Amino acid sequence: MKVALLRDFAEEKWPSIEVYADRLAQGLRKVAPEVEIIEVQPPAWSWRDWRLPMLYGRSASLQTLGLYLSRWIRYPLALRKIQADVYHILDNSYGHLAFFLDPRRTVVTYHSGGSGPPKLLRQWNPEGPSMWLFDLAFRGMLRAARIIAVSHYAKRGLLAEASYPSDRIHVVYHGIDERFGPATGDERQQVRRQYLQPGEKALLLHVGHCAARKNVGGLLQAIALLRQRELKVRLLQVGGVFTSAQRHLMETLGLHETVTQIPYVPNAELPAFYRAADVFVFPSFYEGFGIPLIESMACGTPVVCSDWELFREVCGDAALFADPNSPEALAKAIAQVLEDPALASDLRERGLRRAREFTWERTARRTLEVYHRVLEDRV
Repeated sequence: MKVALLRDFAEEKWPSIEVYADRLAQGLRKVAPEVEIIEVQPPAWSWRDWRLPMLYGRSASLQTLGLYLSRWIRYPLALRKIQADVYHILDNSYGHLAFFLDPRRTVVTYHSGGSGPPKLLRQWNPEGPSMWLFDLAFRGMLRAARIIAVSHYAKRGLLAEASYPSDRIHVVYHGIDERFGPATGDERQQVRRQYLQPGEKALLLHVGHCAARKNVGGLLQAIALLRQRELKVRLLQVGGVFTSAQRHLMETLGLHETVTQIPYVPNAELPAFYRAADVFVFPSFYEGFGIPLIESMACGTPVVCSDWELFREVCGDAALFADPNSPEALAKAIAQVLEDPALASDLRERGLRRAREFTWERTARRTLEVYHRVLEDRV
């Protein structure tokens, strides 16, 4: 069997999708060495970063335009040279590629959380060309022979939005790299000494970008409430760039000296940050799965996260859940972990047990089963 894994353009700079693509390919080669894996990722057109006026009073850049044209022109042209038994589109936002492939041999991974493009996602992505193209990608995905959903929550949301056979949607969870594990030796203290300032007792960690759906504003308000309670905490934000509104909020709350941001950390270096943290906080409003949740649990870090269906599915009983719409609830949950060593220890142990259920080898084996289903359908 020959399988073509259709990756996103590297220029997208979506770390979670890159991790999924890399680890799935590695896992498939490990569990099924007899399968020929072709990784497809043509370069996007690189244009100048000049701003262009767009609809609805918004603007975009020539770079963005080049990326979209590459998705719809360059990528389909490149696919004409690829011959495979199964084509796996690794990201549903590239689902439009199914228009240019034999749908009977196509699989798409659906990463969106809950109710697909028309409802939840539109709260965070205003109407415009990008959402029109996302809608087309969604329709393209529905042409595929099989769909892999990254959670049961995502599967239910997809079925609520589209007419697609339930038995052709397969839930396959993400995995965790083996490098994510508890701290050994003095590694944890080394990182803490680097970031904690004199008088600060606790290091809180958030991993991801800073788009509105990540609820960074709510987290900042929770940090301010903790400081008011004389809990001397520092927030370490990894992987994002604060928006102007978030920077203004930090100024208003007097948090500029309390927050450290590292816009980019290679995936191989992330475990050290998880291990150093006293609490990992993930108050998102919308996610497809939430890989940082299982990474932090694997490193033995207590988790405080949004109280909603997806995160309860991913974390089980291994996290403390709080209303993401309430900074007070977030602050209370964080304070509980910091002030109750027994609770922190219990969450740590539960997290380690839960994390062992997620492996890339298991992800690869279940994905391989989907490929075999596709081949069986064609017999």
